[in-house]
Amino acid sequence: MKFPLAREQAASRGPREIRVDFNATENQFAVLAESLPQLVWSARADGAHDYFNRRWHEFTGLTSEQSEGSGWQNAVHPKDLPEVQAQWRRSLETGEPYEWEYRIRNASGRYEWVLSRAVPIQDLSGDTIRWFGTSTNIDAQKKAEEAVRNLETRYRLALEAANLGTWQINLEQNQVLWDEGSCVLYQIPHDGPYSMSLDQAFAMVHPDDREAMKARIAKACDPQSDGYYESEHRAILPGGQIRWFRSVGQATFAVDGDRPQPAVLSGVVSDITERHTFEEAQQLLTRELNHRVKNLFAIANGMVSMTARTAKDPKEMATALRGRLSALSRAHELVQPAAAMKSGSASNVQLAQLCEVVLEPYRQTDAIRIDIEGPSVRVGSNTTTSLALVLHELATNAAKYGCLSKPEGRLAIRWTVHDELVDLQWAESGGPPVERTPDFEGFGTQLSQRSIAGQLGGTWNQEWLREGLRVHITLPLNRLTG
Repeated sequence: MKFPLAREQAASRGPREIRVDFNATENQFAVLAESLPQLVWSARADGAHDYFNRRWHEFTGLTSEQSEGSGWQNAVHPKDLPEVQAQWRRSLETGEPYEWEYRIRNASGRYEWVLSRAVPIQDLSGDTIRWFGTSTNIDAQKKAEEAVRNLETRYRLALEAANLGTWQINLEQNQVLWDEGSCVLYQIPHDGPYSMSLDQAFAMVHPDDREAMKARIAKACDPQSDGYYESEHRAILPGGQIRWFRSVGQATFAVDGDRPQPAVLSGVVSDITERHTFEEAQQLLTRELNHRVKNLFAIANGMVSMTARTAKDPKEMATALRGRLSALSRAHELVQPAAAMKSGSASNVQLAQLCEVVLEPYRQTDAIRIDIEGPSVRVGSNTTTSLALVLHELATNAAKYGCLSKPEGRLAIRWTVHDELVDLQWAESGGPPVERTPDFEGFGTQLSQRSIAGQLGGTWNQEWLREGLRVHITLPLNRLTG
């Protein structure tokens, strides 16, 4: 092969004179070009290709005549060709080195990726007289990159579908790196990765959970452990909201001498607030059901005792007991746990009617007087269960310890309406004297207070007088009727 290079002598620069033997250079280039595994080519100053090495012809299946000039472009993928031509023109116009990735068709007709690079050869005046270039096959690399991108896409889709975020703790730099998913979970406006110090991350953890999290991280980073990390904790979000999170991770260790040292702790985080709330509700429901069952047996036992004291014969006792147990059953239907009322069996009732139904089992003991008095107030279907629960709990405790446990007991339930509030008073008398304020609140009382404050948005105050319990309840009218 002979390159069309003119023999020139370099201009003298100072005391040195540079002479180039182009015949020797051409021969060296030809040997080098034919021995390289790349596709080697050259072009004239106007960009017309005039040489391709044997590897090019073997790879593309094109002859010299088919490749020279601009014929080589027939091997370029049609979708890549416009950019290839534009980049090549840009280098020809500016004299800047050429570099571009594109696909070319091989001899079997399949397209493969190549990275083409070319540099200009300039004369002493700075004009480009020739281009030398190579095209390196990077198809395997491109396929590997595509596989990684596909894997990252599937990984990201899986994280988004599961509402997960990723995090990484660099233990040497004391830094935490969150991805965009973690930023969303923690309500931090940020696009892309977000970095903070480990101390800043700990500051977001609820104080009651902070030390436990630090201990779990320390355990996972212990070279003697398996490096596994798992934690459930509360976090205080920027707006002050508290939410529950679960983090799972794995520590990787770097060998420093004979002892491995923790380098990075990486993992995923998920928001488990709803799950945690559901579990708490399930636990509360279980305790509530256990409490109800115990109360039911206590009330039934009390009714049997009261009926036995007043009945003249077994037949009268059985008739009276059936009536009282039937009334108790009707009252119990109104105080089913909230989860059991989702079917919408509760309907709007009057407050007086609700009090009558809940207290009907105790009215059947003639000696006990129950007074219910107040203006018309409608109790909505969404609040019937909660208020019935409170009245039922008060009545149950009165039957076990208060005015409803004595034949001479008295109970007054009265309410007024003013300033969009229902003001209800529960007053007991005639029961066992109250010697002192109880120093323990049972689960039922706590449940009642939670229902009044949380579900009904009201207030609860109780006073233990010697003659009996006084309970003062205020309820927003719009919440009660909603």
